[in-house]
Amino acid sequence: MAIIDQSITYREIGEKLAATINPRHKLMLERLYQHARGEVEEDLEAVLGTLAPHPIYRVQSQGPEMNPEGMENVRRFYIDQIFAKGRHVLESLKTRIIVADDAIITEGVVKIVMWGRDLFVASPVIDDPDGTYLLTYNSLIVWPYDEEARILGEESWAYYPPDCVQKIDPAEAPEAFHRYVAKRRSELVD
Repeated sequence: MAIIDQSITYREIGEKLAATINPRHKLMLERLYQHARGEVEEDLEAVLGTLAPHPIYRVQSQGPEMNPEGMENVRRFYIDQIFAKGRHVLESLKTRIIVADDAIITEGVVKIVMWGRDLFVASPVIDDPDGTYLLTYNSLIVWPYDEEARILGEESWAYYPPDCVQKIDPAEAPEAFHRYVAKRRSELVD
């Protein structure tokens, strides 16, 4: 059995959506559900289809490559930084979802199964570039919305504890991770 369940990433959003009666909030949650599901299913058009025309991403714990602005830069961000680096092989448990007329806030624990060569945090346990690692951290994301209930971007904060990376047996990784690594290995050979 896989160490993560990618469907958890959107499951709580679906539950919140089912319990919501405010029409604007429902539309906002529907778009967030589509966005989250698109990320873990590597469906770029589903993700981009939830966004306002000029989205702005602000990832407080990462460099400029993780802070795109504008639709074309956000498209490149997903292609180059999320899907091309395996950051879509994740489980994002949302322990809190707060919905207001102009934003949704999600908070919880994120787990990403990553290939050693793609890890973006320093850790003494990273001893093998071809190893399989589990990165676990706390995350808070503010999702601002426009008047038409489209996502204006993401404003995210993360806390990476000292023991946030652990090496795992590749057999514990989900199928999406194995597909990703096979694709990357074939690209490295070409």
